Amino acid sequence: MSRWPMSHWPMSRWRHVIPLSLAAAVALAVPVIGRVGAGPLPSTPAQSILDTDRAFAAKAQEVGVGAAFQAYAAEEVTLLNRAQPKVDRAALATLFPAGLELEWAPEDAAVSADGTLGYSWGKAHSRLKKPDGTVVDRPPVRYVTVWRRQKDGQWRFILDGGTVDPEWEAAQSRPQ
Repeated sequence: MSRWPMSHWPMSRWRHVIPLSLAAAVALAVPVIGRVGAGPLPSTPAQSILDTDRAFAAKAQEVGVGAAFQAYAAEEVTLLNRAQPKVDRAALATLFPAGLELEWAPEDAAVSADGTLGYSWGKAHSRLKKPDGTVVDRPPVRYVTVWRRQKDGQWRFILDGGTVDPEWEAAQSRPQ
């Protein structure tokens, strides 16, 4: 190590320090969100939750509700609309009835200042196709999902629940 203070370094020594300092500054300024090859980076942390929630909804259409919930869940989750709200991830694949179709779309999301927790909310609609072929439509709901960023950078939900959509409920009570 040199005994000279940095202000006395010859110009030849600075040629190594400046590029390394710039590279470090750029690396620290660019957030790493998502996976390599997963498409364009989200513009904000809240957008990353919206993107995750939309992918979750698409997965439910592709593989079914239980399998999608299992794919996006943390190890243990809280499902507010169940009698026993604490559920292990392994149980999610078989928790939902056969024939259940669930569609949802997030409307908004937010992320904590430290970027480790966030939530999304939106509207959902479900229907149950019974074995005899009849279809039971359920009232639309407003849902909220709480997400935790994992060590690998992926969002996993830790809490999910919903209530009958207040707009739908209000429309039901209006005289026809």
